[in-house]
Amino acid sequence: MNKQKHFAIVDIETTGSHAGGSRITEVAILIHNGKKVVERYQSLVNPQCPIPFAIQMLTGITPDMLADVPTFDEIAEDVYHLLQGRIFVAHNVNFDYSFLVKELKQAGYDWQAPKLCTVRLSRKIFPGHRSYSLGELCKVRNISITARHRAMGDAEATVELFSQLLAHDKNQYLQESLGRNIEHRLPTHLSLAQFQRLPESTGIYIFRNKKGKIIYVGKAVNIKKRVLSHFEGISSSLRRQQFINDIATIDFEESGTELMALLMECQMIKKYWPIHNRALKRYEPKFALIQYEDMRGYIRLAVSRVADHANSVRYFETVQEANQFLANLLEEFNLAATLCTFYSPATEKSEDRKVVKETLPSLDEHNQTIAFIFQQLTTRTRSFLLIDRGRNDEENSYIYFKKDKLYAFGFVEYAQQWSQVEDVVSYTDKCISNFYMQHIVLQYAERFPEKVTILPPSAQQ
Repeated sequence: MNKQKHFAIVDIETTGSHAGGSRITEVAILIHNGKKVVERYQSLVNPQCPIPFAIQMLTGITPDMLADVPTFDEIAEDVYHLLQGRIFVAHNVNFDYSFLVKELKQAGYDWQAPKLCTVRLSRKIFPGHRSYSLGELCKVRNISITARHRAMGDAEATVELFSQLLAHDKNQYLQESLGRNIEHRLPTHLSLAQFQRLPESTGIYIFRNKKGKIIYVGKAVNIKKRVLSHFEGISSSLRRQQFINDIATIDFEESGTELMALLMECQMIKKYWPIHNRALKRYEPKFALIQYEDMRGYIRLAVSRVADHANSVRYFETVQEANQFLANLLEEFNLAATLCTFYSPATEKSEDRKVVKETLPSLDEHNQTIAFIFQQLTTRTRSFLLIDRGRNDEENSYIYFKKDKLYAFGFVEYAQQWSQVEDVVSYTDKCISNFYMQHIVLQYAERFPEKVTILPPSAQQ
């Protein structure tokens, strides 16, 4: 049998649960030719970092035992040549694989290999067990472990389990797994069937944990391709490994368009606040036009960063938009420039402010102008209906923008035939709107005006 058909059955001990902040303390590799072990390798490894006491108690590996043993850099060449060209096999394979990829890369070796996970294979070939941990499987399969939580002891038990899997693999699950190898890129708790049911269409996908709780929501032009990309490559950070290990099931909703996917994603994140959706700041505005009264009674306008305590008139994504909006008000209503403050980094630093002699208009006249501006801004709100393609040929998607706010979005049959807003908009589609959602809808409406119908005040609900 050639080298590619050999299996490297591996177990490691480490200083922690994730490769990014932990190191290997012991490695065992058993080369299996499909019938028996033909080569053995084992070494303790000096991690050059502390070993938590709980892990010392679990493994029995203490700092004193590792004081005079080689570092991983010193054994990297041997490990690389043992693994190179072999099929990598381990119990919960992504754990061992991620550590070895990282350690070998740091030692100067670019290594990757096809993988097989004895947890996944056991679930298929030996279904019905309460637990698929190595310890529990060894009990029910009558496999002895001479040294539990030591690399060679666990590797030898994994070899025996692997041999039983080979002997009982009547449905050729092992060959099937190697043929596509997608399954062994998936999180341990996520079944291949869950992944295979995903469509290659635009929409959102929802990751849930074993208890069914939503832990992440994402959007994609190709749902299946985007989901798979979450599991590609090896990231050693604790946060990523916790994220991957938490995923047990995947739901999805098709959207027809990327804009609808963006809105659906944001809506669900705002509703459930999944623990692994970290980039939530993009849903909030960054700048605002605020009003305040100075000590002399003048109502002043200023562009500033968004603050909870400020009396905000309007929000903006960029400082350029905010400053331009104030400049337009200044010109249109002939406001006193000395009573308006544009944003610049210098305005945030009190030491950079310069005291200038102000020429002020009449207090009553100025404040009446400000009141008139606010009245005008209220009457200038935008309302429109945006009709786009739906999830299939029998429907359209719609977005209802009402009085400068995103009011509802959803799907409707034959929207082209509508004459009243009520013909399209359903109150069940009313959404939890925010600045980000409104911003992307307005941007899209500007890009595709042919999809937008402006609504007069009489047509608005």
